[in-house]
Amino acid sequence: MSNLNTLFHHIGLYAGFELRRLWQTRSGLMTLAATIVIWALLFRYAIVPAADLIASRGFTDFIAGLFGNSGLQQLSRWPAPELAVYWFFSLLLLPLFSLFFTANQLCSDLERGTLRFLTLRSSRTSVVLGRFAGQMLVQGCLITLTLIATLALAAWRSGGLSFEIVNATFVILTNLLLVLAPFTAIMSVFSALVRSAKLAVSLAIVTLGLGFALLSWFIFYFPDFLFLLGYLPGAQVMQLLPQHGWQTLQLALLPLIQSAVLLTLATVLVNRRAL
Repeated sequence: MSNLNTLFHHIGLYAGFELRRLWQTRSGLMTLAATIVIWALLFRYAIVPAADLIASRGFTDFIAGLFGNSGLQQLSRWPAPELAVYWFFSLLLLPLFSLFFTANQLCSDLERGTLRFLTLRSSRTSVVLGRFAGQMLVQGCLITLTLIATLALAAWRSGGLSFEIVNATFVILTNLLLVLAPFTAIMSVFSALVRSAKLAVSLAIVTLGLGFALLSWFIFYFPDFLFLLGYLPGAQVMQLLPQHGWQTLQLALLPLIQSAVLLTLATVLVNRRAL
């Protein structure tokens, strides 16, 4: 039990360090600035005109073509159109951003040799899990900031906040963290293999793209294995898009299992490599 408590204590320390680095370092502040710029553009050109966008015929046809009329009906059931558009764009864009944003979990430590110093007082497992937890906290902070802005916009346009709007905000935050967890864990694996964040991103994109292409080719000749596509990281995104409310958590088990498997692999890789 004492070993387990020590493990969680060290994980908390590493996660807290990642969180402090977001708010107290130049690179962290640059990340915040980049996030503000990206989401300001989305607010200006997507979320602000959300009501008109959802009501327009072109958007209606687009959603109906992707998910059918039932998908459009589910999307329109969000308590605020701003949240519906935020849900739509964040599910599509954030997984890709996560690959770039979380690429440097272990690379810098391996390159500078600081991982050897860190393991003098903690286990390699705690470093891997702590960095992962820290990246999830940082992403959670960034998502929360953009959600607060969306919530303020929705309140301003609708004349106030309601319980349904606040509840929908927590639904979005929870599901986005679940969606991003496997992608963050993927970068734990690739950052344990190489000593450069850029190389980790390139390796992740090539591996994911090649893996999807090979699996698609295999399924083309063996259609009975189509179900395998549903186990890829991010596979639940297309299922989540037309849904709303806490019923979305019925898809939560798969990303949790994927994250656990990938973090186990990352831990094994770090424990086996020479520092």
